[in-house]
Amino acid sequence: MRIFILLILLISYPANAEIVKAVGTHKHLGSYSQIESCGIALEKAKKMAIMKSLGETVTSEIFSNCSEVDGEYNCERNQFSLLSLKGDIVDMVPSKPEYSYDSTSGISMCKQSIEGKVIPIKQNTDPNFQFDVQMNEKTFRTGDIMEIEINTSTDMYISIFQWLPYGGKKFNKITKIFPNEDFNKNTNNLVSSNLVLKYETYFPEEINNKMVDEYLVFVASEQEIPWLNEYAKIDGLKKQLVKSKVLIEKHYMSYVIVK
Repeated sequence: MRIFILLILLISYPANAEIVKAVGTHKHLGSYSQIESCGIALEKAKKMAIMKSLGETVTSEIFSNCSEVDGEYNCERNQFSLLSLKGDIVDMVPSKPEYSYDSTSGISMCKQSIEGKVIPIKQNTDPNFQFDVQMNEKTFRTGDIMEIEINTSTDMYISIFQWLPYGGKKFNKITKIFPNEDFNKNTNNLVSSNLVLKYETYFPEEINNKMVDEYLVFVASEQEIPWLNEYAKIDGLKKQLVKSKVLIEKHYMSYVIVK
């Protein structure tokens, strides 16, 4: 039996938080309504605000290209949710969206500007406490094997969480897949230098889309953290990160499952 636990995140924000301005744009050829296009632009602006403040670089190695995934708005929102594990935006003030149409090219565009305070969450400042992650592919089908390789700079406890942000309450949860013997027989998460894990992938039968984007959150800590095996929402994992007193480093990866 699976138990869903709802956790409410309460964070005390410092008064001297950095105020950041950011802009997001979304261009399309008439496949989105004005409201949908401006919603995507807003999510892009929120992502940009965190990256601008915290120095995060979103590349194809970390996040999938949202234009290649069904549901671009959801994809952008999901990526912002992951970035919020590194920093929160508070007191956000969005400007009035600017929507335009180029009759020559047939391209519509929405531009959305925001201003707000970005609060870092549990940032690692130790250059000697680092790790990197490699994945054998970025696109999978049912039955494919996902191979993950992790290299660490020193001894650290590695935990991996899978986020399936689709399909309502049955999905949209954070599940600890390592260490977890239900997913992998290797449960030794104290890594000295190198760790290789393999998982079989599958497309969720309940989903009607042609493809879905899924995410992995990698957390390294200097001491063991009593993680739950499952969080009902991403805010539950964020709350655990905030209250943790040990040194932590985080990475993310996205991948696509094709039907």
